[in-house]
Amino acid sequence: MEKISVIVPVKNGAAWIKECLNSIQNQTWRNIEILVVNNGSTDDTETIVKELAQQDDRIQLFNQKDQGVSAGRNLGIEQSCGELITFVDADDKIDVHMLEELVQCLKNENSDLAVCDYIRWDGKNTCQQEGDISEVRQSGKESAKSQTTVTKEVYVSDYLLRGYTRCWSVLYRRSVIGDVRFRRELAIGEDMMFLVDLLDRLQRVTISSYKGYFYRINPQGAMLRPFTRAYMDEIKAWRLAADRICSEYPEQKARISSIQAVSAILVAGKLAVMAANERLRYQDCILECRLAVKEALKVPGARKELPAGYGIKTVLFRVCPQGYIWLYHIWKK
Repeated sequence: MEKISVIVPVKNGAAWIKECLNSIQNQTWRNIEILVVNNGSTDDTETIVKELAQQDDRIQLFNQKDQGVSAGRNLGIEQSCGELITFVDADDKIDVHMLEELVQCLKNENSDLAVCDYIRWDGKNTCQQEGDISEVRQSGKESAKSQTTVTKEVYVSDYLLRGYTRCWSVLYRRSVIGDVRFRRELAIGEDMMFLVDLLDRLQRVTISSYKGYFYRINPQGAMLRPFTRAYMDEIKAWRLAADRICSEYPEQKARISSIQAVSAILVAGKLAVMAANERLRYQDCILECRLAVKEALKVPGARKELPAGYGIKTVLFRVCPQGYIWLYHIWKK
């Protein structure tokens, strides 16, 4: 059995780190190491992890000053020794069979990456919402799993540019990661760029419908927190991705330009829900979002690639950004 390195970055995760680590400890694939990278936690995270490590020598704790989630994942990669690598966020958990299922995907298809589906989970409810997949499987209620193996080109066009931009729920061969690391300069979009940076090394990717990962809907999570300037990294990340992807696949320029426009509109939405007096400090960010939308939609075919509803949104935002912000604010309130 190949060893799997499971990397768990955490900051102030005392409320859920034990549940997360227990789900990894209980994997049917037993040959694992669990590398917990503590990014300057000020709660009881370190104490909880140390107690678990005393009971299970597969758990290793690494402490560092808070340098962000990318630095935590990078340290985990550098300290790991498994032939296979995966990432689990500290507020999430995984089904007991997830690692075994993904290993079989890699082996059976001789793939470089294996990706499974996930369940959005509130951390409280049971049954389908929380999704104890083991119980569902045993009760015979689990829907049939399907999987497909695709070339790099199809992975980019049909998956990476269609929302598969998460670094978790993915099993990687160490040989594919090599010296690629998460970009520390990005606070948002760093996981998507990690996948983009791997493209030069990819040949085959297996996608499974198996729901093995539980993504906690955490109000303190990066994508649900109130607006900060870090959200502008979403626009920066997609600009970087566009340069890399379009250099190899110029036919994807319209699609990725539409994603850039949508990303800018989503960031503008974060700005819109702020109080008007607070928003005054971020007028430069509103202008940058507008510029990003204008530039993206200059690309031939980009408008046709926009999701339903975004055609009107992008027109309104380009013509009258302050009006769009005001209307969105009223709607949300």
